Amino acid sequence: MTRQRDLVDETIQFSVLGPVRAWRAGKELRLGPKQQRLILGVLLARAGRPVPLGEFVELLWDGFPPASAANAVHRYVGVLRRLLEPGLPARSPGRWLVRQAGGYLLRVDEDCLDLLNFRTLVEQARHAVGSGDWARAVGLFTTALGLWQGRCAADLKPFVGTHPAFVMIEHEYVSVVCEAAAASLRCDRAGAVLLPLRHAVERNPLDEALLSHLLLVLAADGKQAEAMALYQETRLRLADELGVDPGTELSAAYDRVLRQETGGTAGTGENTGTAATAENPPADPADDHGAPAPAGVTVPREAPPVKPVQLPSDLPCFVGREDALAHATALTRATGGSAPRVLAIDGIPGIGKTALAVRLAHRVAGDFPDGQLYADLRGFVAEGSPRDPHEVLQGFLSALGVGQQNIPAQVDARAALYRSVLAGLRVLVVLDNARDIEQVRPLLPGTSECRVIVTSRSRLTGLAAGHGAHLLTLDVPTRQEATAGFLERIRASRPGEDIDMDLVERIVEGCGRLPLAVAIVAARAASHPGHPLPQVAAELVNSRITLDGFSDDNLDNDVRSVFSWSYRTLSDQAARLFRLLPLHPGPDLTVAAMASLAGVAPRAASAAVGELVRTRLLTVQRRDRYWSHDLVLAYAAELDGETRSERAAALARLHDHYRQTAHAAHLMLRPPTRPVAPPPPLPGVTPETMADSAAAMDWFTNEHSVLRAVVENTATRGESRATWELALKMQLYQQRHGCWHDWAATMRLALETARRAEDTEGMARTQHGLAGAHHFLGDCEESLRYLKSAQENFEELGLVDDLAHVLKNLGSVRFALGDYAVAVQHQEQAMRLLRATGQRALEATTTLLAGYSRLELGDVTETALLADTAATIFREVNDLNGVGSCMTLLGRLHHIQRDHSRSIAFYEQGIDLMRRAGSRANVMEALVALGDIHFDAGDVSGARRAWTDAVNCVDDPVLPLVTQAKARLRASAL
Repeated sequence: MTRQRDLVDETIQFSVLGPVRAWRAGKELRLGPKQQRLILGVLLARAGRPVPLGEFVELLWDGFPPASAANAVHRYVGVLRRLLEPGLPARSPGRWLVRQAGGYLLRVDEDCLDLLNFRTLVEQARHAVGSGDWARAVGLFTTALGLWQGRCAADLKPFVGTHPAFVMIEHEYVSVVCEAAAASLRCDRAGAVLLPLRHAVERNPLDEALLSHLLLVLAADGKQAEAMALYQETRLRLADELGVDPGTELSAAYDRVLRQETGGTAGTGENTGTAATAENPPADPADDHGAPAPAGVTVPREAPPVKPVQLPSDLPCFVGREDALAHATALTRATGGSAPRVLAIDGIPGIGKTALAVRLAHRVAGDFPDGQLYADLRGFVAEGSPRDPHEVLQGFLSALGVGQQNIPAQVDARAALYRSVLAGLRVLVVLDNARDIEQVRPLLPGTSECRVIVTSRSRLTGLAAGHGAHLLTLDVPTRQEATAGFLERIRASRPGEDIDMDLVERIVEGCGRLPLAVAIVAARAASHPGHPLPQVAAELVNSRITLDGFSDDNLDNDVRSVFSWSYRTLSDQAARLFRLLPLHPGPDLTVAAMASLAGVAPRAASAAVGELVRTRLLTVQRRDRYWSHDLVLAYAAELDGETRSERAAALARLHDHYRQTAHAAHLMLRPPTRPVAPPPPLPGVTPETMADSAAAMDWFTNEHSVLRAVVENTATRGESRATWELALKMQLYQQRHGCWHDWAATMRLALETARRAEDTEGMARTQHGLAGAHHFLGDCEESLRYLKSAQENFEELGLVDDLAHVLKNLGSVRFALGDYAVAVQHQEQAMRLLRATGQRALEATTTLLAGYSRLELGDVTETALLADTAATIFREVNDLNGVGSCMTLLGRLHHIQRDHSRSIAFYEQGIDLMRRAGSRANVMEALVALGDIHFDAGDVSGARRAWTDAVNCVDDPVLPLVTQAKARLRASAL
């Protein structure tokens, strides 16, 4: 009994059909700031499906997230968890809000979420419609609509009208209102739906589908005068605001009101008016898909023996894609003038576009009582040409009951007749495997009652721009979805087998989670049940090199074949670039890098990239960054076309592209010593240029993983100088950005390469770099060891500037160890060398560090003088980060003198300058110190703000400064 009472007390209720609200044990919860409510709102709108972390970040910061964005989302979720479950221990997963699939999921059902309750009632109402029980259907529809208390997530403006999750629920609402109105006209219960219908029109005042239903319901409820007045008011409003006349659907509803024909279903042609026949054809109004039927063309439609039901059979083992399917279903079922009539699904070969389209079409087929048309347009096939719309139209018209003798010869006339026949009907049209928009355009119906689903490897942006289509790009399924798909295909052939899930996950990852590849491997495993799964996994080990593991008995449909259908459409230049793509070692690449890889001008590379994107052999990740699936790259690597020497030359150009561009970006960051310059660019290499230091930091951020891969590639090939040169160009970015572990790993690899090549200069420079990484990671003893080795090598080589730099760094490490007098000795020795060589930037840095050492020795006057001298030189060389560091030194000086206000002012000024310079590491260090000053001044809240900002500066939670800031936050909370 106690347990039951506890469960009642823990009951949680959520509402998203109106303002976002939540109750625990009957008491409404205060959901906190807007960002927190927005996270909850999206979770509720997804209704038990996971929301990726990236979607929250994009939503909260509109594409410009700070470095701390992910941490902020985690904090908001943590607060929501504690609201829902106050007694939840720290870091416990919780009952309601859980981590899943790289994001979060809210566990809800129809008993606790009004949206799911609404959907359950609507499904029951639709079943009642199907069985002809109109009165029960109206009751269920009105109960469902009564759950709405305003727009979905009404308190989260402006996201209510822009975020897809909320918008699609609004479309869902409008569609249900129309269904309820249509059902009410069948059973003389118009008055029951009048109030929700009025509310819907208030929210969507120019939605002609809603207005059509409202006219008919008003008239059926005895309010014919109001219906006529509403039409005239709407007609004037459409003219004033949009410059258009009422559309076909609204005009037809008004005619029915005038004729007092309000029985039947609005907008479906099922009314008591005159039916469209060969003798009395429906009108073919002009629309944005083409001209109306030519003069003299009638609609010679004969009643077909059966309505067209042409959909291919649904895939019985289709699993996953729940988010994409729900989104597409809502789009297809949406009504009203703003609802998209066309859904275009695109994605790479083998990604499962047709499977999703067919599953979707079967799911919504009942919404289209006049039939479903299907055509494979053969846009990408092994042999033959894409289907001509002329031929497809003939098949569609025949299926719709038009005799062969009455089908015009010209494609334009056929398209006009096709639109005329479909007018007034609700037909679903599926156009599979389209090549381009020109193939699709003649096949589009002309009225809003019909819906079209298109699949294509190409992203049909022209359909969106010219016809209001919604574009849906499919990515590879999640690991869980791919694993479930594999298991679904093999389970029946292996009854009772204890299947190792880790092994299955390795198999689907070996397939790159590409649905076609997963299906082929699963089919092979199912057809040979005695073939152990570990052996199946072993056969995929070579999949990065060959596609033999994904061959199919049906040679027209294996992975290699479906990729070839796109490849054979490419121009010679695009095909050559595609064959070279496997040489690129990184996860993604830019047009500039591809231009150097192919040895062509950027404009020519851009044209080739456009072809590869249109055929989906290359995918846009974000602006000017492109990606290919591993299996696509494996296919490209198999193709012949270039000799070994040509491929070697392409790889050399690619490496040189990054070597040259990294040098240009490094110079923009104003390194303290003259960097080693690379040789002139190879022929065909077009290095990228940087406008300023911010652009350089952005370039390093975007290319960091690629640069690491290039370093590993050149190291493997034994190219010592190329390896350490590129590693050195990365280290200033890695230092400032807080990538200290990566810095150490890169330098260690470069040092080993130099040692194998007995390259003394390479060893000296990488020992120096590795010492810096260890110093920032807090390992001073290891840093000293590498610095001493570097000092010996630079002395042997006679490189004075670099020797001075090492001496300066020896001073920094000695300072960190508390040996301030020894630190000053190293720093003064370095300054003497630098004054002789004229290295002003490095002289400024060394002078600044000498100031810190003097301050620790108690020499305040000398410290102030050194800070002023260093700041002057930093301004001379336009180094904002250096000037900012001088400000923090003065801030430290005033802190020691207990002048907290001046100390805080200097630190804040320095932090601002260092932020502008993009130096995260220095900003983090200064913020920790600033927090200490606030704390000493008695300002605990100011201290915690500074320490929190320090923690959020970088994404690496184990850096020493991050650990220090977290420790201070914990201590200050006690």
